[in-house]
Amino acid sequence: MDRYITSYKNITLWQVTRESLPAVVKFVVNENYMHHKGKEFDIHCFSKDYYSVLTEEEAYFEYSSTIVAKNDLGCIVGAIRITNWNDNPHTLPLIKIFGNEIVNPQKLLNSYYHLWHIGRFAIKQEYGNNGKLFKLLMLYAISPIFQYKEGVLLAEADEKLLRVMKILRIDAHPLSKGKEYIGSMTIPMMVTKEGLTEFMLNNVFMAFDIRFDSGKVQLPERVKVLEGTHNYPFGYWAHNKDNRYLHI
Repeated sequence: MDRYITSYKNITLWQVTRESLPAVVKFVVNENYMHHKGKEFDIHCFSKDYYSVLTEEEAYFEYSSTIVAKNDLGCIVGAIRITNWNDNPHTLPLIKIFGNEIVNPQKLLNSYYHLWHIGRFAIKQEYGNNGKLFKLLMLYAISPIFQYKEGVLLAEADEKLLRVMKILRIDAHPLSKGKEYIGSMTIPMMVTKEGLTEFMLNNVFMAFDIRFDSGKVQLPERVKVLEGTHNYPFGYWAHNKDNRYLHI
């Protein structure tokens, strides 16, 4: 059974179980095809991509947190997945798509100590216009990164998503030219924990009550400081039904 995280208006966020992966993958692949190919797309290509993505997600599951947004009918309207790659034996999706000349995972680990990959991001068009759902999904996806002093995140995104991330003060850097993947032109990108911090501080109030280790950072006035517990890797634990804590 999927694990409830929080709600926002008529939307609820859930951390999914392995049994829900087929539904999540179907949603993500379908949204990619509908957004980039329109209604007239090759069903054979769709099926091939669906089974390929499902195989990957099943392999990555124990190293990942997959989060979905559902409407009041229980239908998926948004999704995102973050995977830790420190001890992950699988090949990074970025390397699968673009080859091993783009990044060296071991060098990234030597420099940043914690390596993450974010993917399977999709939002149903009618739920994405005001940007709130994008921010919520992103906040919960990247929150495990903020449990550590250092970290770096890899992802693949289309040009539109890359522009949105820049507007939201996510300092993402393209690593090469794009390549078609699951129906869209996809660009490999990298962002450090430092490059995520401004986005986190500007939007954290939407998802968490926040606390910092005293003396480590100067708190901006907009951040509310509360004593409490912190979220643990790939979990979003409620101290009570109203407050979810992020420890930085």
